[in-house]
Amino acid sequence: MLIICFIFKLLKNMKTLIAFIVLVVAFQATIAAQQTDENTLIINTYFQAVSEMPVEKQATLPNTDGQSFVNLVQMGNENSIYIKSLQTGDNQEVSQVGNQNNYEYYNYYNKENSNLNVNQEGTLNSLQVFGENSLMKDATINQRSNFKSVVIKNYTN
Repeated sequence: MLIICFIFKLLKNMKTLIAFIVLVVAFQATIAAQQTDENTLIINTYFQAVSEMPVEKQATLPNTDGQSFVNLVQMGNENSIYIKSLQTGDNQEVSQVGNQNNYEYYNYYNKENSNLNVNQEGTLNSLQVFGENSLMKDATINQRSNFKSVVIKNYTN
């Protein structure tokens, strides 16, 4: 009680008293937020391991005519694939191992069948293929790196 009377004598105006109370409450909230126990490390380790755990996805996507297909295997987080205008009879095998890999394939005008194998391994890789010609028929593209981008533009006669 003596301490409280001493504080009130020191803090003569109301603004100073309010500022002092806010400061004490904020300091107590900061101390309470930093308290940990023996379970904190275990819980943090678990959630970090779960968030970094690779996720495997596999899909085979047939075209509407039933003759073309895309076989996709993804192991990792935030991998993406985009295929536009897959021709009748085209087959693609795509494997993405790692995190944040991106594969895009655009083929609008070629009418020849192809078999394309794409393997991406690493983190944050990007591969874009535009068009197709005789050099790309039965091609295999291996991209094993981190933070790289490859753009392939094919032109036909």
